[in-house]
Amino acid sequence: MKALVTGQLLGLCLLLGTVGPAWGQEQPADTIPATAPTQEKVRGVIPIPVLYYTPDTKLGFGAALLGFFKLQSRTDTSYTRLSTVRLIADYTLRKQTDQLLDWAIFTREEKFLLRGELRHRVYTDRFYGIGNNTPASDEEIYEFDYVSARVAGLKKVGARMFLGPDFQLTNYYDLTLNPISDDRESQLLTQQIPGYKGGLNSGLGLVFLLDSRDNVAFASSGTYLEMSGYRFGNTFGGDFDYNNFNLDFRKYFQLKPGHVIAHNTSFNLNNGAIPVMRMATAGGDRILRGYAKNRFLEDNFAGTQLEYRFPLFWRFGMAAFAGIGDVFDKPEEVRFSTLKYSVGTGLRYALNQQQKLNVRADIGYGREGINFYVVIGEAF
Repeated sequence: MKALVTGQLLGLCLLLGTVGPAWGQEQPADTIPATAPTQEKVRGVIPIPVLYYTPDTKLGFGAALLGFFKLQSRTDTSYTRLSTVRLIADYTLRKQTDQLLDWAIFTREEKFLLRGELRHRVYTDRFYGIGNNTPASDEEIYEFDYVSARVAGLKKVGARMFLGPDFQLTNYYDLTLNPISDDRESQLLTQQIPGYKGGLNSGLGLVFLLDSRDNVAFASSGTYLEMSGYRFGNTFGGDFDYNNFNLDFRKYFQLKPGHVIAHNTSFNLNNGAIPVMRMATAGGDRILRGYAKNRFLEDNFAGTQLEYRFPLFWRFGMAAFAGIGDVFDKPEEVRFSTLKYSVGTGLRYALNQQQKLNVRADIGYGREGINFYVVIGEAF
């Protein structure tokens, strides 16, 4: 079983709990308060400790600075939604490091949404092969460093809607490949899978965003839709030539106060020479929670899930969820015999009842057994 406790998310929740709506999309674009509430800060910086655990990193710890601000209109007393900037640095007992600077900034009148990140990471990952017929006994561990930059400038094109370009640049270097066993060499090396030597991944894309959720932390109504398409390759100085298309659709229905049906469908589609670090995955704490992330890799992934969320007593609630999906090379290769199903349940504890910020402990069951997650915030 896998456990994950993420102090970075805790820091974000503390920010949300301190200043109200946060992370840029806490309220729909057409429901911005006419004035900033007198009890609510419109700018500040909050230091936050970082503490987490994963099987790949073991114990990790560090610190973060969370900055936030709202910009007042030049023509009236209204404010934008909250803009945020995060600076995070951490270290793990496996001598891994992660430094991250990211931002989501609304300009005045919310004419533009500026998103991006700068990151350096020393990372350890697991590889079992490509496709659905990859036994767990083929597990190999490989390490690499990367530095990355991502910059997006989205223009408001309608109520709750933004559209604009997104540029991504990542350099993978200092790869160390390890054999599967004493008598079996690394599959990454023997099959020369793209990315086994590292390389530069660079591309430009277009992003469309629509967000009408009533609450980004625990939506009870509304829709979230993000669609994006990217071209990576030597046109932008990269070593890997491929196309990438993504869709993330979420819909929320409130049956009665506190009782919510949530639906999510996502696609990650690629064609070309995709580096192993960017291949589509099935599993993790977001979708198909019965599987560890990166257990199955392929060019494409498609999945859908339903979740029923309901209160218990005081600050406690529960959720039951089910989903199906799979990784695949071509759609006709999807078979019922390999289709990944996941069912499970989880307990919720409200850190902040006003903002509906929850700690969730989920148990997901799939074809290979059980996975366990403890994280802050809903899966979708």
